[in-house]
Amino acid sequence: MKFPRRLALQQRVIPAYRSPFFDLLARACEGGLTLFAGQPLSVESIPTATDFAAADFTPARNRHFRDPQSSLYQCWQDGITNWLERENPAALIVEANPRYLSTRRAVNWMHARNRPVLGWGLGSPRGGNPIERRFRLNFLRSLDGVIAYSRRGAEEYRALGLGRVFTAFNAV
Repeated sequence: MKFPRRLALQQRVIPAYRSPFFDLLARACEGGLTLFAGQPLSVESIPTATDFAAADFTPARNRHFRDPQSSLYQCWQDGITNWLERENPAALIVEANPRYLSTRRAVNWMHARNRPVLGWGLGSPRGGNPIERRFRLNFLRSLDGVIAYSRRGAEEYRALGLGRVFTAFNAV
């Protein structure tokens, strides 16, 4: 069964190994798939994908604050709302990471139009100080659901009290 409309997906970066998955997902959407992602820092050495056979790709300008390995790392992606306005998706999937600050703006944009936003990620371990945990929980609760890559990740999301948790194993 195909998704009957246009789907949008945001990531900080798109690793090259995910390119076939996104093309497959694009073919499952009647309105197509639009991707929004930027480049990693050079110290990360992540080979990225920018050319897709079926998915539409819009490059983001990632503004990195600190090293991605730092618990204080944050990222802002310029142009996310312009991308949403231009692409006008029926639904949005975002990385379920509260450290990507512009994602909150995308969630608000979609919700102002009564459109769903799903987060996807590895899970949400309980680490961090109380302020970080509250910030993470508030962000996750702003989503309409989350997709975990594993059973353990799904259990971590459920332990936070999130109601709509799905598991999609991280393999193609």
